[in-house]
Amino acid sequence: MAETYKPMDAFDSMTESTFIIKPKTKTKTKSNANANSKSDLAADDGYVTLLQGREPIESMQLRKRLFAQLWQPLEEELFTIEKQVNNVGVTEVCDFVDSSYGQIERREQGQVARPFAEVSAAVTFAGINTGDHGKLFQSLQDQLLERGHHVALLESQYCNTLSNLQRSLLEQMFNSIYADTDAGPSAFGGTRTVAYDLGLLQLWWASSVCSGKKAVVVLQDFEGFAPTVVDDFIRIVGGYCDVVPIVLVLGLATSYECVHQSLTKASISMLNVERFNLQRSKQCIDTAIHRLFVQGHAPLCFGAEAYKSLLDQFLLYNFSIAGFVKKLKYAAMDFFYAQPLSVLASMLEPNAAVSACSVHLSSDQVELIRMQRSVQRFIERRTTEVDGNAYVRQALSDDDFFQDTVLPQMARALVMYRRSYCLGIDAVVEIQSMAPEAMQKPVRTLHYYGVGQQFDDCTHWKTLLAVVRRMKTSEMTQLLQKLCRLVDGAADIDWDLVADGIHIPELIQGATELLANPDGSEIPDVLDNSGPKKRTRTRTEMEHRPFLLFDNGASDAQLNALEKCCEAIEAMLRGCLISYHDVALNEVFYYRHSFLLDTAFSAQPRAAVQMALGKSHYYVSCDCCAVTDADDHGSDGEDQRITPAMHDTSIAYRLHQECGRLINLYDWHASFSSVVERESQRTAPSQGEIQARFMRAVEEMRFLGFIKSTQRKTDHVVRLTWGM
Repeated sequence: MAETYKPMDAFDSMTESTFIIKPKTKTKTKSNANANSKSDLAADDGYVTLLQGREPIESMQLRKRLFAQLWQPLEEELFTIEKQVNNVGVTEVCDFVDSSYGQIERREQGQVARPFAEVSAAVTFAGINTGDHGKLFQSLQDQLLERGHHVALLESQYCNTLSNLQRSLLEQMFNSIYADTDAGPSAFGGTRTVAYDLGLLQLWWASSVCSGKKAVVVLQDFEGFAPTVVDDFIRIVGGYCDVVPIVLVLGLATSYECVHQSLTKASISMLNVERFNLQRSKQCIDTAIHRLFVQGHAPLCFGAEAYKSLLDQFLLYNFSIAGFVKKLKYAAMDFFYAQPLSVLASMLEPNAAVSACSVHLSSDQVELIRMQRSVQRFIERRTTEVDGNAYVRQALSDDDFFQDTVLPQMARALVMYRRSYCLGIDAVVEIQSMAPEAMQKPVRTLHYYGVGQQFDDCTHWKTLLAVVRRMKTSEMTQLLQKLCRLVDGAADIDWDLVADGIHIPELIQGATELLANPDGSEIPDVLDNSGPKKRTRTRTEMEHRPFLLFDNGASDAQLNALEKCCEAIEAMLRGCLISYHDVALNEVFYYRHSFLLDTAFSAQPRAAVQMALGKSHYYVSCDCCAVTDADDHGSDGEDQRITPAMHDTSIAYRLHQECGRLINLYDWHASFSSVVERESQRTAPSQGEIQARFMRAVEEMRFLGFIKSTQRKTDHVVRLTWGM
C-alpha cells in the first residue's frame, strides 16, 4: 500500500518567519472593563487609539477604512499585473500544445504520417521560487481548459509511485471529461474497481470525438518526482501517443540540465522537447514598482532603506511575487495601525489636485505634523513672500488655519512632486533606450537611485548625461521628440510647486525649436542663452563638449544648439529627480521601518537558537531561573553566569563558548558535572544520571550544528560556530 502524504504544517517552513500566535485567553477577567476593552479591540480588528489614548475615535475608524480602501485595489492591481506578465509565457506553451501531434491530424485527413511517433514535451523553467508555481501552473491549466484540452496537474507528493501517478492522472482526466459530457462512471463499465492504466484512457479517446483536443499532463515539480517513475511513465506514454495525443509539460525550478540528469537516453530520445521560460518575476516586479511607486498609485511609498529591504528580499532570496506582496501588505498594515498621521492618506487621491482631510484633526495630531522637519522647512520658505511672517505666525498658532490652508498646500505639493518624479524616471528610460545596453538599468534600480541618492551623487545619472552629450544632431532630435511626448502627457503638473520653479514644457519645447532652427529660435532664460561659441578643438573643450567629435562639418550655431539641448535635458532631470527628503510630509508617506521588515521576513534561526541557549532566563518563566539583585554583578556578569537551574543544553552551550576550536569531551564533562552537582543535596543527581544528561546535551548540540565529531582526536569534538 502506498504511503499517504502528510501535508506540511504551516509552522514547518523555515523561509517564512512571520507567525501570528494568539495568546491564550484567560477564563476569568478581572473586571467588566477589561472584557469590554477586549470586545472593542476585536470589533475594531486590532486598531487602537494612538497618542497615548488621546487620538479621536473618528480618526481610528478612518485609519481602518483607509487601509481597506487602499489595500484591496492594490492587491487586485498586483494580481492583474502578475497575470498579464505571466500570460506571455503561458500563451506560448498553449500554442505549442495546439500545434503538437500534427501526424495524428494528417492521418485523420488521409495523409501519410511519419513512421515513428514522438511524445511532445514542453520543458518550462518556472523559477527557483516553488511557492509561486502553484498559481502559475493553475493559470496554465485554466487557459488550456478554455481551449478545450483535457488537463491533469500532477504533484510529486501524491505521485511517489507509477501506480499513484497513473491513478491521479486518470482521475483528473475523467473529472474534466465529466465536466464536458453527461457521461458518468457507468460509462466505464459501472464497476467500482478500476484498472488505472492508460488503456482505459485509450478506450474512451477512441470512442469519443476529440478532434483537435490534447491530453495534457503537467508535472508541476519535476525535480520532486522519482526519476524511475518519470522514466517508466514516458515509456508507457510513448506506446499510446500515436492514438492519444498526450503532451507532457515538465515544470523545472533549477535548470534545463535536470532533465538530462534525471532521465535515461532512451526516454529522452522519445521526447520532442521544446523549451519555454515561464519565469517573469523580474518583469512583474518592474511593472508593479512603476505603477505603485513611480506613478504614485499607492499613497504609501518606501524610503531608501525600506525599499532596499523590499528588493533584497526578492532578489537575493527567492524571487517570490507572493513574498513581495506579503511584505508590502505588512508595511501598509504597520503604517495604518501604528502611524497616527496615516489619516492624511485621504488627502492624496490620485485624481484630485487638492482635498481637505475628511476628519478633523486633534490638537495633538496637528502639533505632531508641525514637529516634522520637512513641514518646518516648508513653512520657513514662506517667510520670503509677501506677508510671509503673518502666514508663518498663523500657521504655527492657529490649528484651523493649518488644517484648512497649510495642510492642503503641502499635500498638493507632494502630489505634484510624485507626478514630476514619474516624468523624470520615464525620461531616464527614454534616454537609456538610446544608450548602449550595458548602461541600461531596470525600473526597480532606477527608482532606488531616485529615492536613495541626491542627483549630484548618483553616478548613473552622470553616465546618462555623458551619453546625451555624445549624441549627434539626429539622435538629439529623436530624443527631444520623445521627451516632448512625455511632457505633453504630464500637462496637469503645476511647475511652480516643483522643479525649483523651472517650467519643463517650455524648456524642452524651446530646446527642440532651437535645434530645428539654431539661428532663429531662442531657448528660455532658465539657461544661458549666449551666442554661438567659437569652434575650438582643445582637450578641455572636447571633455566638456564631446559632441564636437561627431559634428561632421556642423556649424558653430548647430554645435551651440546641441550644447543648449544637453543643458536643457540636464535641467529637466535635475528638476524632476529631486530627493523626497526635500518634500513636505515625506516623514509620513515614505515608509522607513526597514528594521521591522527585516526582523519579520528575514528568518535567522541560528541567532534565535543561540539567544535562547545563551540567555535562557529571558525565555524560561520560572522562579529558579530568575535573576536576583544579590547575584547581580552587572549586565555582563548576569549574561555570563552559569547556574545549575539552567537547562542541560544551555549549560553545555555556555561551557563550550569558553573553549577553542577543539573541545575535549572529558574536560567538558568535568565542567558540566561541577555545575550540575551544585544542586541541593536532597536532589543531587548520581554520576550515571549526570553522564546521561551530558550525553543528551552534547547530542542536541550536535543536532543543532554547534559541534561535530572529528577523526583527528576521537575524544574531541570540533566547534563550528563563533559569536552571535
